[in-house]
Amino acid sequence: MGKVEVLCDEDKTMLSEFSRRALEHITGRSRNSLQLPFISEYMNANVMKEYEKDRIIIEHAASAFAANFGVNDLDVDDIFERTKTVDRTFVKGLMIPSLAINVRYDDIAVIRKQRIRCLSKAVFDLLQNWDDSVSFTSRILQTWPEQEFKAVMTEILHLYNQETRMLSKSVNFLGPFNRALNFFAEPVFEAMEDAAEELTADCAARIFSVKSHA
Repeated sequence: MGKVEVLCDEDKTMLSEFSRRALEHITGRSRNSLQLPFISEYMNANVMKEYEKDRIIIEHAASAFAANFGVNDLDVDDIFERTKTVDRTFVKGLMIPSLAINVRYDDIAVIRKQRIRCLSKAVFDLLQNWDDSVSFTSRILQTWPEQEFKAVMTEILHLYNQETRMLSKSVNFLGPFNRALNFFAEPVFEAMEDAAEELTADCAARIFSVKSHA
């Protein structure tokens, strides 16, 4: 498996685990279990959407790296435009008659572009001098000290959470669905932040314990 596929697979695994933990936190916070299946379905679909956007970012960054461009040479605006196609596919796939979505990209542009830059820089850092015989975990150990790794992962997930919260303001449901979304918007964000902190700590502990026992 090539390095780009490894990065994409690891990203997908991380996002899936993050979503699972976030749902656990939401379940613990919620007093209205009637809406949880709806929230669960939406978040699971959202994870796949975000993974597809991350894949665009990772592949673009890796191609730029292979062409000897610097991370500051990336055309972030072009990557941003390409991610919009994933959003449009996601909206069409929901197929809910009572749903009306108008994504206000001006509202999320700054956050999404920050996330593009953050993830791209992580890709550049990992690809730099990555020997083919070195595993993904070992490459992380070579690239960042533990606290720096945690800072990178925290920023990526926090930007993900911020964008999800902003996107929720672009979703309008009819009747009780709209009230449910408004009711859950802030608790969902808080649950995602808690899940991000928990996942970051657990990943760091697992990865850097390898170094401490080496």
